[in-house]
Amino acid sequence: MTDTGDALSRATEVMDRLWSFGGWEITQTHESLRRYLVEETYEVLDAIDSGDPDSLREELGDLLLQVLFHSRIAEAAGQFTVDDVAATLVAKLAARSPHLTNGHTGPLDVAEQEAAWEAAKAVEKSRPSCLDGIAMAQPALALADKVLERARRAGLPDDLVPDGLRCVRVGESGDTEAAFRGVVLDFAAAIRAVEKSAAGGDDRGAPLLDAEAWRRHWRR
Repeated sequence: MTDTGDALSRATEVMDRLWSFGGWEITQTHESLRRYLVEETYEVLDAIDSGDPDSLREELGDLLLQVLFHSRIAEAAGQFTVDDVAATLVAKLAARSPHLTNGHTGPLDVAEQEAAWEAAKAVEKSRPSCLDGIAMAQPALALADKVLERARRAGLPDDLVPDGLRCVRVGESGDTEAAFRGVVLDFAAAIRAVEKSAAGGDDRGAPLLDAEAWRRHWRR
């Protein structure tokens, strides 16, 4: 088995060499690489669906290239390096996974593990909304799943989920993606409005709400 550290170091060195030639690579920005990042992500998903481990290995490598590329652009701008990216990940995992450092050796209770992760994330982020941190640029259907998951976890009762979010109607507007995205974004805005109302207009965030509190502030 190849030493992981050596292989990752070589991949970083290759990125640095490409950058040193001063060609196409140094003309790129985070924005210009967006489409490649999206494409590579979907190709990883295709490889997963294919069940072919060789294909998955290759596509994950292409996705890793995007991480190296974005990190190199940031390094050139004096912002951070790929080592900083890795260090941030390690710190995050350590903070959100107490079993890494508390001497735990046995099988984990998955529910307790997820609860500990979410509790640590809430303290770490201090986010004013249950929707904060969701990637709003993701496809509308995936976005709807994530918004609903977060809202339900925050206590939103199902009767407040609009019918437009339960059924995607294809072809009526000519742009199903945009139309459904609009429904999801309106729903997200309503959730944020409820949280702000429950907090008395304070943007620092709302207390935990039960179903009746959600309904009461929703009507407002």
